[in-house]
Amino acid sequence: MATITEEERNAMEMVDVRTVDINTLTDIRNIKIDTKLPVEKKLALFAEQTNNLFVHRMGDYVVKVRFQKEGPTIDDKMEEYLRHLAEIYME
Repeated sequence: MATITEEERNAMEMVDVRTVDINTLTDIRNIKIDTKLPVEKKLALFAEQTNNLFVHRMGDYVVKVRFQKEGPTIDDKMEEYLRHLAEIYME
């Protein structure tokens, strides 16, 4: 994998989801990663399969992600989101 410079990374992160051409984005559903691998390897595989580390498409939708070293996992956040949805529909 080619090393990404800080300038390239910053440019990727600054992409505006409201104005980006969706046709230039990688569909995140096509990215395949073995979840049993160490985090560093998963990040490397992710970077190899996309043209922007932060902005992707999911079908007809533009998705922007951010990374953090500590805090809740994606599973924790999805569980929180689903609980929130359940609360809305059960009221």
